[in-house]
Amino acid sequence: MALLVACGDDDSASPPGGDGDASAPRPDAATDSTLPGDAAAETDADADTSCAVGRSHVATVGAAGATVSLCGATLEVPAGALAAGTSVGITLVNPPGPAWFEQELSGPVFRFTPDNVALDVAAKLSLARDMSKQRGPVLVRWLADEDVWGEHEACLEDGELSLETLNLGTFGLMQDPATYPPAASGLGSATLTLNIDGAQSSWSVPGSGGYAVYEPGEDSRTLILVARRNENGHLQNLDVRMLVRNGQPASLAQLSWIWTDPDQGGSWSYVEPAHGAPTSFTLTEPTPGTFEGELHVVGHSGQATAQIEATFTATPEKFRPPPSYSCGVPEGDTR
Repeated sequence: MALLVACGDDDSASPPGGDGDASAPRPDAATDSTLPGDAAAETDADADTSCAVGRSHVATVGAAGATVSLCGATLEVPAGALAAGTSVGITLVNPPGPAWFEQELSGPVFRFTPDNVALDVAAKLSLARDMSKQRGPVLVRWLADEDVWGEHEACLEDGELSLETLNLGTFGLMQDPATYPPAASGLGSATLTLNIDGAQSSWSVPGSGGYAVYEPGEDSRTLILVARRNENGHLQNLDVRMLVRNGQPASLAQLSWIWTDPDQGGSWSYVEPAHGAPTSFTLTEPTPGTFEGELHVVGHSGQATAQIEATFTATPEKFRPPPSYSCGVPEGDTR
């Protein structure tokens, strides 16, 4: 999954993909036409009120720009973004590629044009979000050169996900249909031993805020084991992250250890590939849903190093953080 960085209240809205309400006029934009004072150039498909693949709507850029809407999608092109007389449009298209691992496309996929030139001023594209989705979809763009969907951190406002961008293209919403707990803390269970330069200790999870969870990814899952406890008034926290891929050996992504005791504590980290391959790492699933692992890495703290070993048995629960919504500078803008 590629992450592409691009606000507000999460009010109700009609789900994308239907006709009628989903494409009704919005108070802040002229629907299915150019902005006031400009003439719209419509395609033959405009008389069609369905949201079938192939339906399109086109407008012509005037002095004030142009706005065009179709089936819950809206494109707002401001003045100065494109030359007057340029056609802009939205077309319903077939998904150019499958959704990510354990996810599904939520609603129609739209091609916003022109998608072969960069705009001089950022345009705003919006897609109506299906409010029945528990965790809320994310906004994705098809990256043709990489043959993959890329995620945008979009703006959430009035039931729509929007993005200000200098480059148009093919966009849609993607949704994980699974139901997840509201927070990771306290999920799953594990027992483990930790050895840092010969100093050994035993742990249990969830313990004091620890957890063992699975986070689905594009084609794999991230197994996260966090063991946390209070020792004589000071926090001890071990965080181990592993990648579990279908039909491939598991791998260790990173490890961090923090002990806030100034006399005995410190922080150590291992990150692959920055610190090279682990000295050793094994992860097996002897029974469905329960994993046994053993790792040996060289931990780093500035210029200092330490030998870190851990063995564990973990039974994680499935979890995914909520989508991240924000309103930032336009995508493609270097400010």
